[in-house]
Formats: sequence, structure tokens, C-alpha cells
Amino acid sequence: MKYPIRAVSKLTGVAIDTLRAWERRYGAVTPGRDARGRIYSDADISRLRLLHEAVAQGHAIGRIASLSNAELRRATQPTRAAAPAPTRNGHVDTGALRQAVTDFDASTVNAEIGRFAATLAPNVLLRDVVMPLLTGVGDAWHEQRATVAHEHLISAALRNVLGSLLRVYSPTRRRSDEHPCLLFATPSGERHELGTLGAAMLAATAALDVVYLGPDLPGRDIAESASRARARVVVLGVTRTTDHKATAAQLRIVARHLGADVELWIGGTSAPQYAATVGDRARILHDYDAFIGELTRISGRRLALDAS
Repeated sequence: MKYPIRAVSKLTGVAIDTLRAWERRYGAVTPGRDARGRIYSDADISRLRLLHEAVAQGHAIGRIASLSNAELRRATQPTRAAAPAPTRNGHVDTGALRQAVTDFDASTVNAEIGRFAATLAPNVLLRDVVMPLLTGVGDAWHEQRATVAHEHLISAALRNVLGSLLRVYSPTRRRSDEHPCLLFATPSGERHELGTLGAAMLAATAALDVVYLGPDLPGRDIAESASRARARVVVLGVTRTTDHKATAAQLRIVARHLGADVELWIGGTSAPQYAATVGDRARILHDYDAFIGELTRISGRRLALDAS
């Protein structure tokens, strides 16, 4: 995927003028061009994030611009371990982010989410920032302390960051039977995708092959897509906002048409409700820790998801 310079600035936290200077003076990245100007790849974004982190830790851009990505990671690793994300009472402090959502301060929302994405391990980002934030906004809406617009604001910001991380971390190798492929989606009627998108991002950071289809897909389409993608696992997300009977019907369709050698995993806030619906055909995942355990099982190795 290609990104214009304004989008890259938001995704990396590097000001547009700084981006131009890094390119012109130091050759930090070499973006392509189209009729509208510079265009950047996912690889460019990944490298710019590393450079931004290194500069924030005190390294001079002139000294590090020529380093490889691996060298940049090694250069910043000691500081990462010594400077965790801000915490309060042992937990990640999201107070400023929550206040920004309340105030419709979109620039601060994006900046705070970007900061957490850059400093937290993927599973910590999901467990301590993304899911509590979504739950809090949802509860506030039910209690009439927030509006649908608040939910859309935070959902859009989270979708951008998680989607970017998914693209950056997805393996670039050619898919083969040696590497398990996981297909992610939500069934028809389920439009809340962020939990599922977060799970796909986790799988990608673990160097597993990922196909992310997004929300609201018919069961037959999910099963057919899994066959075409030669997926080993289909992961579906369901939340408390869906019509239970309709969702159960879609899950039965997936379970019935999915290949016998393909595993079916169901996660999300409403997943336990469907245990009887799918029986032994599916694994019900109660949280991300359970999901990580299943990723470890199918990959055959310990996953270093706790590392920044």
C-alpha cells in the first residue's frame, strides 16, 4: 500500500518538514512519486518509526540515517527497556487519551495512540489500551455520557494504527504450506472489527501469515475465502452488539462449509454464548492470552509478543 506524506506524518509522528529534511539531507528513505507528490511504502513507514524512536532517545539523525533497520533496533533496545510507557498504579496511563476522546481532540487522540503503538508490546497495546478504551467508550454511550461520534472518533484512530501495524509486520515471504495461514473476519451483521483486527495484528507480529477480510461477511464467503487462501485457521470475532440468532446461523454456515482440516476459532465479548452453537467444531477464545496460546500451538514455537 502507498501513503501520501501527510498520512506518513500522522502514522510515524514525524513532522512533514522534518520528513523532507531527513530525505534531502540524509537519504533516510527514498519515497516514490506520483502526480500528487511523494508516496511512501509500508517499509518506509516502518523505517521512519525506527528513526523517530532513535532520535527521540537522543541519537543524532546524521549518525543513524545510514544504519540498517536491524542496527536501529539494536541501537534503541537498551533505552526501550529502561523507558516504559507512562503508567499509573502499575497500569498503562490512558487518561490523556480518554480526555482527548471526550474533548473531540483528534490530533491528541492520534498522537497518544501513536505513542502507545511505538512504545508498547503488541499484546500490551491491545490488552491495556485498545480494549479497555473501546469498552469504556461503549459503556459511556450506553449511559448517555458519550455519543456515537465519540465511538467513531476513537474507532477510526485505532483502525488506522492497527491496520498500519498489520501491514508493517506482515511477512513479505511467499506463502507456503510450511507457514500456517490465518484468515480473520467477522460474520454478517457484526460490524465491530477492532478486536478481530487487533488479533490479526498480533498474528502478524508473530511472523505468521495473515489474511484479513474485515467485518460483516456472509458465512459462505468466509468459508470459500479460507479454501482459496489455503488457510489453516479461520478466526471470527463476535461482540455483544450483534443479533444472537442471526450470528449463530452464520457461524453454523461457516462450520458446515469449512474444510475439515481447517480450525475455527471464535473470540470476542460474546464468544462464549456460541459454544453450544458450534460444539466441538470451534475453539472459543475468552481473551487475547488464550489467542496467543493458540498461536503458540500452531506455530510450534514460543512467541516473543511481550518484547517492545
